[in-house]
Amino acid sequence: MTTVSIQDLMNLLPRYFIPAQAKGIAARIGFDLSGEGGGYWTVVIENQTCRIVKEKIEPLDLTLSGEADVVLDIFRGRLDAMRAYLMGKIKMAGNMSLAMQLTGLFKPDKDELRALGGKVDESV
Repeated sequence: MTTVSIQDLMNLLPRYFIPAQAKGIAARIGFDLSGEGGGYWTVVIENQTCRIVKEKIEPLDLTLSGEADVVLDIFRGRLDAMRAYLMGKIKMAGNMSLAMQLTGLFKPDKDELRALGGKVDESV
């Protein structure tokens, strides 16, 4: 069985983005991910749009670093983002107010993740 890769997730993030939740937000968020499929992506949010760039675009407002699998688990609903941070599985540097808003900016499509081969927790 194939699994969803972090690149798959990054390709889907603009589709999962909720523009109405991003009113007044202009930010560059770096994802510095290690492990299988890791790499560096910058999520650019401006004018209630979201785009992903597969490189670091400075200046960054927030940087998230950790294992790619942990980020996938957060978006699949298997791991709470705050819990991952408190457990040290994700590290954040920069605008912590923005960090608190992040999960409200995206609504992953669990059916789509399942179609890509990812296991999805329906209880979340």
